[in-house]
Order: sequence, then structure tokens, then C-alpha cells
Amino acid sequence: MVSGCVEKNLVTFILMKGKTNSLKASRPCEYVAFFTMEVPSMEGPVFVYMACDAFSGFGFNTGAERDESPDNIIKHIYLLTEDKEFVRHRHKGFTLVLDRFEDLSDRIEGIIKGVNGTLLYNKSLHCEIAKPVRASFTKFTNKKERK
Repeated sequence: MVSGCVEKNLVTFILMKGKTNSLKASRPCEYVAFFTMEVPSMEGPVFVYMACDAFSGFGFNTGAERDESPDNIIKHIYLLTEDKEFVRHRHKGFTLVLDRFEDLSDRIEGIIKGVNGTLLYNKSLHCEIAKPVRASFTKFTNKKERK
């Protein structure tokens, strides 16, 4: 099990063995966590596809779908790499941090390698990078439900 914390632009995670590893995000889009959030709708659940930049906490929204099919995951990772804010920084290289979708690694790498990207699977790091956007999105949807 991995635990972690985020402090401004420094992502720190501690492994069970007691070893501390730090990744300092020194620029925008150096480390980006990609994820989905399930939200209810009148027609059933909808998955909102999002990403969060570790440096700034900036959130990317690539759209929403009825499911998390492999084709939709791939589509939205591609859409992330084409987002105008993301494109401004991708030439410097980026690490896409995921907490799942290992079975899609070859397809994901096929998209991101061509635009200076690398792929990293790390659940704890992913959780910490995504935390600001997840919290903000949850707060926003809770306000909507109360109205």
C-alpha cells in the first residue's frame, strides 16, 4: 500500500518500505493524472473524462460518455493530448499518470509517445495529483444537487 500527500508544486509519496520518493513538478503538464468521474443523469450514469496537472492543479475536461469502454478511454486520452492548453506544454515532455487501464498500455503509449509522453501507473501518486480537480468537481456537483 502506498500513501501520500501534496504540498503546492511538490508531489511526495511514501512507499511501505519506508522509502520516500519525491517528484517535483517544475512546470505545467509535466505530470498529468487522467481519470473519470461517474455522475448520475436522468438516463443513467455518465462518465466525465478529466485530467489534472500536478504543477498547477489545472483541470482538463475532455467530455462525457455513457461508459468507460476501452475505445472511450483511448478517445479521451487522445482528446487530452489535443487540448489547446495541453498542446502549449507537451513539447517539453509529459508523464501521463494512471491508476488503472493497464490492459490498454500499448494503445495509450501509441498515442502519447508521438507527442513526447511517457506512461506511469501509480495509484497513490495518481490519487494525489487528481485530488484538487476531484474535490472541486465534487463540491460543484453537490451544490447543483442542493438547488
